[in-house]
Amino acid sequence: MSLLLFCLILLSTIFSVVFGFWWDSTAPFKIHLSVLASLLAVFLSAILIINIYPRVQRRASTANQNSNLDNIAWGHDISSKLSTPAAVIEGYNIKFANNAFLKELGMSGMREFIADMPLTNLIHPSNHHTLTELLSQPDVQQANETVMLRMLYVDGTTIPVHMSLSPLDAAEKANQFLLQFSATTSVEPASTSASNDLSYHMLVDRIEQIVFQINVDQELIFLNPSWERILDYPIDECMDKPFFSFIHPEDIPLAEARLNALTEGKRQQCQFELRLIAKNGRSHWFEIRSSTTSKLKGERSSIIGTLTDISKMKLSSAGRKANSHSVTDMIMPNVPCMLYRCKNDRNWTFDFVSEGCLEVTEYQPYEITNSLHFNYMQLIYPEDQQRVWEHVQNQIIKQRSYQIVYRILTRSNKVKWVLERGKGVFSGSDELLTLEGVIIDITCDSYDELTTGLEQIMNSAPETDHH
Repeated sequence: MSLLLFCLILLSTIFSVVFGFWWDSTAPFKIHLSVLASLLAVFLSAILIINIYPRVQRRASTANQNSNLDNIAWGHDISSKLSTPAAVIEGYNIKFANNAFLKELGMSGMREFIADMPLTNLIHPSNHHTLTELLSQPDVQQANETVMLRMLYVDGTTIPVHMSLSPLDAAEKANQFLLQFSATTSVEPASTSASNDLSYHMLVDRIEQIVFQINVDQELIFLNPSWERILDYPIDECMDKPFFSFIHPEDIPLAEARLNALTEGKRQQCQFELRLIAKNGRSHWFEIRSSTTSKLKGERSSIIGTLTDISKMKLSSAGRKANSHSVTDMIMPNVPCMLYRCKNDRNWTFDFVSEGCLEVTEYQPYEITNSLHFNYMQLIYPEDQQRVWEHVQNQIIKQRSYQIVYRILTRSNKVKWVLERGKGVFSGSDELLTLEGVIIDITCDSYDELTTGLEQIMNSAPETDHH
């Protein structure tokens, strides 16, 4: 525009200079008048161009923008009338999504949040490359392209879908598309799907085990009728409630560790035992077998599984255990002693101790078993430590049993006399595996009486071969 104005002014100046040299006072008045009219016409044309050209340019630009907006608006109108999930995208950004699209991804009522959101936010990261190839293909402008992708549900779970793109206006706006997708399960023939659904429902409804599904927030989203038959909870009242609210408090830490590992994709499946609390307050033992709904490691997903009632088996096992008292079980409660299995290190680290440990040392078994903070050598009276160590090591070298009397200091710093009798357990290549034995408190009782009890215990226990 500035160049055109400059040219008009330059031409007018040249014309004026030439006219000045050419001017002749003897020329007729008509010639003078025509020259002045020409100059006036030039200046008026310049003024009109200066005022009209910007308006014409703005109108052309607005018309072009309206054409682009019409494409998006047309896409909005088409997608909103579709019953299948559909959206209008420009490049990688979502411009509009219909209700079916939002509902399928669990985002109903969130249209304002999804506007201008990158489409990659709703596609599983492992499929981003496939989406990029689809959008960058030249032939996507001429024909629809359908690909298999996994989209992300609002809770992080994945939905396998068939996705297609249709260009809105390939000539003017090459990066505007109408996106449509459908879940893979919806493409099965109606008759086959209905027949399969009937079989699955019958199987799930009549199976004795509880079939369940929980989402990534550990909330129940599916239960079969066995849940109500066994635990007496109405299924409708349990939906969307935390699964852990039905687990026995003592079993919650184990259940959280195992199930959280599944939802976070650290494990693919697990199996363990836990107790569920029925509506009447009674606890039932179950064996739980569960797995993730995704086979990709590290991907958050929901959990599906079964709960098998093993309460009767637990009661039967407890009954057999109660009736299986050995001679040792009957003698040990009457004798202040502790059975042990330990390593032959300087601390004599315990791998196992019996319940009599509390009476002898005043320590609970769990406090001294495989503990980094417990040292049995420090419990031995300082003046007896070297003597005990040397005697045990000499007998082990000879692969003989050892028996020794020494003093220990209990938790309350009380001095006790104890009798220890044990032996080493060796492998086929004469490698020492562990030490096993018994420690008896002989402080208060008759030594002869305790010796007799010790002999009964050792004679009733099966012999361990020294290889």
